[in-house]
Amino acid sequence: MIGFVLFVAAIVTLIAVVANPKLGAVLVWPIIYLYPHLYMSRLDLIPWNIGVDDAFICCFFVAVVIRRNLFAGVGIRLGVSVLGAFAYFVIWGVSNLSGWAMMPELLPNEVVKPILKGFIFFLFTYAMANCIDDERDLKRVAWAFVLTLVAASVTILLHQSFPEQMIIFTNEKIEKYQSWYGTAPRAVGSLMNPNTAGVILGMATVFATRLFKIAVSSTAKVALIAGVAIMLAGLVYTESRTGALALGIVLVSMTISGRSRAFPAMIILAAIFAVAFRPSFLQDFFSRFAQAIDTVGSVRLGASAQSRVDTWMLYVKTATAQSIVLGQGQIVPISLIGFHAHSSYISALFIHGIAGLCWFVGFFGVLVWRGNAAVRSKLEPFSTLGSAVVWSIAIFFVASFTLDLLVSFNTRFIFFFYAVLVERNYGLLRGQQLLTRNPTS
Repeated sequence: MIGFVLFVAAIVTLIAVVANPKLGAVLVWPIIYLYPHLYMSRLDLIPWNIGVDDAFICCFFVAVVIRRNLFAGVGIRLGVSVLGAFAYFVIWGVSNLSGWAMMPELLPNEVVKPILKGFIFFLFTYAMANCIDDERDLKRVAWAFVLTLVAASVTILLHQSFPEQMIIFTNEKIEKYQSWYGTAPRAVGSLMNPNTAGVILGMATVFATRLFKIAVSSTAKVALIAGVAIMLAGLVYTESRTGALALGIVLVSMTISGRSRAFPAMIILAAIFAVAFRPSFLQDFFSRFAQAIDTVGSVRLGASAQSRVDTWMLYVKTATAQSIVLGQGQIVPISLIGFHAHSSYISALFIHGIAGLCWFVGFFGVLVWRGNAAVRSKLEPFSTLGSAVVWSIAIFFVASFTLDLLVSFNTRFIFFFYAVLVERNYGLLRGQQLLTRNPTS
């Protein structure tokens, strides 16, 4: 029954996107973050177990090219976002092929599949960039992003309460753990990984707080407040120390130096009251923080935190000229060291190579610069959307110290979306400024 419903929903969705490709920029979010991953994986409908999100993005891209670029005459938009996504695809492909040369025993699908996944992000970025034409489109995709992450948070809360029923939204690793212990290790819902889920929800929370300024109705503002509360609850249940710490640092920074300080300050106060009046709700969450520091005897890093430091050192010590120049992909160092990089900054150089490090600095540098330029303009909604992206990316930067968010599929979708949003926001802002200066042109 579930399979039939999903099949019908997929057909209806594809028809809608073909009829109006702009709908794809909204529908892509629930496709990415809400579909039942484990259930669809078990069906094995597509070769190499290609995800539903990948298939949808391919169809979305084709619909945009044919319906908008060819038939509707909409000019092809490349820009920093699309060119940046293509550059990342090339860098990612070279690094994985370099890793294959370093470890020839890897199977073809272990190398080719990650490269093809990198191409999916290019298609996603192109399709999104070519579907945002005006301020209405900007607001619509921003709201779709936030509402989808609120719904994803609901799946986390449900996974916490009903692990057996919600297992279809997770992955094989979570399923195996639950079959052994009868409970979810840490609630993840449809966001798959508790650590990246915490960061994603932190980014979406900050993004949502900025939308409060351009919400025109009381209903929208109430919905935003409720959505932020749900995402914060979802973050707590993921027990992500990195996500919570990054969110806390950014919220304090927003309260001290931001232009709209009320909402972040309210979140901080609400968190303080929650700890004071319902400490049991956060008991498991804080126990994970306690594990990061071992206070027995002399104060030192706990086993989890120390293992990350040791991992970073191993990535540096085992680096070769080839891995630094060309990269080595993700699989090779995991096979040799046994752990993920656990840092985007380590990953940028020692997984992606020197080109990856240059891309990281250039891509995110332009993103932040254009976001800040929109903020300084004080023209709405451009200023607010620029602020939303910049503060949200700040969480990405903080969390990147202890998590490799460059290779995570879920976070890749977000930072490429932010690049599109900033680019189109900046382009429309420039157009508005020129129109203001030359009203008769």
